[in-house]
Amino acid sequence: MNAEQPLNQREKQRLKTRGQILEAALQIFAEKGFDATSVREISGSVGVNHGLIRHHFKNKEELWKEAVRFLFERMEAELAIEPGSEDHLTEFERLQNTIRRYVRYCARHPEHARIMVQQSIHGTDRFKWMVRKFIAPQHRSFRPSRGKHIAEGLWPQIDEVSLAYIFVAVAQMPFVLSNEIDEIYGIDPTGPDWVEQHADAIIELFFRHRVDEADQPERGRE
Repeated sequence: MNAEQPLNQREKQRLKTRGQILEAALQIFAEKGFDATSVREISGSVGVNHGLIRHHFKNKEELWKEAVRFLFERMEAELAIEPGSEDHLTEFERLQNTIRRYVRYCARHPEHARIMVQQSIHGTDRFKWMVRKFIAPQHRSFRPSRGKHIAEGLWPQIDEVSLAYIFVAVAQMPFVLSNEIDEIYGIDPTGPDWVEQHADAIIELFFRHRVDEADQPERGRE
């Protein structure tokens, strides 16, 4: 038992260090792009010898792929809910909660959208790997529920591909452009109050069509 404990501690430390490296890699890849990022720069930001990164990951390409894998695994974990925890809610209430969770995720991790945009612009083999491995399966998994929600009138009756990218853009962009918002308006969009306000705004924007026509003023009435 005592002989196993040091091994467990070493494994915990190894996993902790690996996670720190991947977190740092995500931030720097998102800021500078793949080509302008060096392994030595990532190791320096974590405070480890760059040889340790070579030990964990074969090369920069492998480090980038593992960072992207970590990114999507983290997203899945942070957006997950306890099974049965929303069974008492209506479909519309569950959809609104999903939107709120996603907006909060985007606020915490603007590097996600930044890496997606960078890779999509350049269309490299890395981008194609990322699409094939993570993005396309994710889109396919959402299609049935999105189509169901459109058919039921929860989402506006617009093309589902347009809807998907409109929603992603409106959820992500304030946090991708947080420095711009701060410079123009003096607002930190990552603050918890503003994040919730933005989620409210998205729900209002997308679901205002749900208001019954009977509740609206007649067209042309002064």
